[in-house]
Amino acid sequence: MKPKHAGLLLLAAAYLVALVMVGRRTTEEVVRDRVTLRLSQWQLEGTVREALDAIIARYEVLNPQVKVEHIAVPDSVYLQWVQTQMVGGTGPDLVEYTWGWPNLARYFQPIDAEVLEPNPYNRGTALEGLPWRETNVDGMTNDDSFVKALNRYYGITITSHIPRIVFNKKLLQTITGRTEPPRTYREFLQLCKEVDAYARAKGLVIASLATSKDSYPFIMYPIVGNALTRLAARLDHRHRLQLTDPEAAFHYLRGEWSFDTPDVVASLHLLREFGAVSTPGFLQRTRDSALTDFVNGRALMAVMPSWDASSLLLICPFEIGAFRFPHPREDDPVYGRFTQGPFSEGQVMTGMGFFLNRHTKHREQAIDFLRFLTSQEGSQMFTDISHWQPATVGVKPSHFAAQFTQQTEGNAWGVSFMTLSGIDAGMFLRAELSSLWGSGGSVEAYRAAVRQGLPGHLRDDLRREVRAARENIRREDTMAAAQWMADLAPASELLRLVTVANEMKPYQMRDVLAHAVGP
Repeated sequence: MKPKHAGLLLLAAAYLVALVMVGRRTTEEVVRDRVTLRLSQWQLEGTVREALDAIIARYEVLNPQVKVEHIAVPDSVYLQWVQTQMVGGTGPDLVEYTWGWPNLARYFQPIDAEVLEPNPYNRGTALEGLPWRETNVDGMTNDDSFVKALNRYYGITITSHIPRIVFNKKLLQTITGRTEPPRTYREFLQLCKEVDAYARAKGLVIASLATSKDSYPFIMYPIVGNALTRLAARLDHRHRLQLTDPEAAFHYLRGEWSFDTPDVVASLHLLREFGAVSTPGFLQRTRDSALTDFVNGRALMAVMPSWDASSLLLICPFEIGAFRFPHPREDDPVYGRFTQGPFSEGQVMTGMGFFLNRHTKHREQAIDFLRFLTSQEGSQMFTDISHWQPATVGVKPSHFAAQFTQQTEGNAWGVSFMTLSGIDAGMFLRAELSSLWGSGGSVEAYRAAVRQGLPGHLRDDLRREVRAARENIRREDTMAAAQWMADLAPASELLRLVTVANEMKPYQMRDVLAHAVGP
């Protein structure tokens, strides 16, 4: 090669290198000009992460000036991780959180004004022009969106969940020759007998219903609540067509019902039957054990919340169906006289709320991303990929998610009779279930244990609630008054105080404690 040509080639190579370097630097400058949002969440079930990633990719196409970083953290360490990040000042811009966790007002900022504005990503749809909160199926009345204790809007929720009984369609047909799940309680019991007979005849280990210590409450609470609808109606003295567990606790301490009331005794027999068809020893079995039994064909059915059920699509080698537990109705020969249906599953309340970091530098972009996430387009992508319920009005759930659509028509008193006033009473009632479901257990044994121990636990719960309520009133009123006196609020703004309902509660609870009957 001639020196002249070698020099030209060297010059061309140097030019190309310089061109690449300039291009890389220019690209780096463009990337640095993009706003980076960080979003954290703990939902690792099924394809939820893939759904969020797809939504993020679509959002970045529509908004190339924004990059969204998705941080998925296991639920076992999520709360500790978030608290560490927030205290250290390195928290994500958008954080999945829930109202019951600590320091919500300290970590996050309210979004009162934004939820009253239309969502621009709903242009051209039936939701165009509607306030953002009205595009959510619960109107953002859930506890994560509107935090009642603070009287402010904080979170944006994107889904809802409900438990169901999932079943192995192929195994059901093999055992019974049928493909449809039971429609009545008596059909359900008959199916369980057929499963037991088939397993014994074939020498197989097949349980009717895979249940665990983590999943049985999903069925237990509605079983008792629906079985006691007539008792709830008798206790509804104010005729509100609603009764809460704390109110049921008040009525218990006043002697208006007990675990010896015929209605309640019948509901406990119903629970006993539920335990009899469940996996032996389920009170000690974990959620993963029950899931393994179902996936491996050692159980025909399994109690499953919808957030876990979507994972079955990835791991089960058979087709899955789902149905609601067939609660006894008025025509049931044993339990019909105590109940009145049809049974609603209550008002739809959405969850998986995302909150805005109080110290984010990108409030505008973070709000904009949440708007796209909850638009009809974003919500449809979410349900189609994750198979979880959508939370946006007008969005159709995926075919699988449709089996978990909450039934809102019918009677829904809102009381389970198995939680009552608070932590101590609820934990006691659940701890004593071994005397109902365990080896040698019985309805009579459970009633005796509850009769002896429940009143003391209820009183302890109420005393704790009274102290907490009084402290909350003192703290909130003091802060509001201090803010007003310091002239930190606009002159036209009203003084924000604790609501009247919250002020009434401690006085009502004190009166119940003072006049409680029994030991």
